[in-house]
Amino acid sequence: MKIALVSIVSEIHDQKEINETLEAKYQILEDNFELEEIAADEVPYTDFTEFDLTINFIKSGGSESIFAENVEYLPQPVYLLATELHNSLPAALEILSFLNAEGLDGKILHGEMEELVDEIEELVEYKKVRDSIAEARLGIIGQPSDWLIGSQIDYQHAAHHWGTEFVDIELEEVYQALEKIDAGKAKRIAADFLENAAEIVESNEGDLVEASKIYLALKEVITNNDLDALTIRCFDIVMELNTTGCLALALLNNEGLVAGCEGDVPAAFTMFLAHQLTGQMPFMANPAAIDKNKDEILFAHCTVATDISKEYIIRSHFETGIGVGIQGIMEEGPVTVFKIGGAGLEQYFVAEGEIIENLDSANACRTQLKVSLPQSSDYFLNDAIGNHHLIIPGRHADQINEFLGKE
Repeated sequence: MKIALVSIVSEIHDQKEINETLEAKYQILEDNFELEEIAADEVPYTDFTEFDLTINFIKSGGSESIFAENVEYLPQPVYLLATELHNSLPAALEILSFLNAEGLDGKILHGEMEELVDEIEELVEYKKVRDSIAEARLGIIGQPSDWLIGSQIDYQHAAHHWGTEFVDIELEEVYQALEKIDAGKAKRIAADFLENAAEIVESNEGDLVEASKIYLALKEVITNNDLDALTIRCFDIVMELNTTGCLALALLNNEGLVAGCEGDVPAAFTMFLAHQLTGQMPFMANPAAIDKNKDEILFAHCTVATDISKEYIIRSHFETGIGVGIQGIMEEGPVTVFKIGGAGLEQYFVAEGEIIENLDSANACRTQLKVSLPQSSDYFLNDAIGNHHLIIPGRHADQINEFLGKE
């Protein structure tokens, strides 16, 4: 890991003497990372993109104004390494207050250097995730569904905050791609999906073939538009083509290419971030019922990555009875419920709970999970960030809070 160590020290201090007192700390850093020290006056001329992480070493008190003169050239978030020597920590605290007042994100790294090595390694991984988000292209195929009145975002605001490019794509591109589909390939995909299913209920093999064609068409659209993630206005496909996108989205998610429903941009973005950060593919779902006395929530939707299900049943689409829906049966156990929203994708909710039961109600979307989510009912009933939320297998709240606390 290549670390840029920006040296911030007051001019009234003897820098050689200070460096000698910091020699043991330098040694620990050099034993674990490839270090390149950068003097404060070199900051405006340094290409920090060459480094895995930039750390500002606040070596002494009285260095606050030197930092302030250079802050516009430094990568964000700002990491401040502070020691117990030379009034380093007081200076770092003043700098952090300055960053907060300027609306900039910062964090002080302070403590035993051996322990800080682990934290720095974690920050490097977080930066990789942040960079992948900043470089991503998220396709919105057919625009968000009309009913997502509380889940609209300002693309420019969100792109400024995250760097992600939001790409509007007409559904016509899907329809055109469908005209070129290899029917034999669609039949093979359908046969494989059927072979691995626990059961098929309302659907038939013809439905599976038509749904597989949507998958192949979306693959073509993804390639043509260089997409890293997508969300699709899938109900238009149901009405226009008498088939569904549920199978296609499940297969794409199995492949690690985030694909969300109903043109819901915040939900798809949350899926992408969660997958990049945790390595787990989330399940995008509606909170369909809430027992506020028990803090139990029924989450349901008609598609799920079958790779995160212990088994799956091929069903029809719940609302229309058309095509293919998926009833995924998931392992009972810990999950994290997560959602990012707001006009600039700057708000978020995260909580940990447990899948306590897979349900099979005739009155909800096909994959149905009852989740115990302590102290979360008030959020859903008073402050929810839209409808769709993401269920991630495992416990990830600390990691998400740590990551988003740096954004």
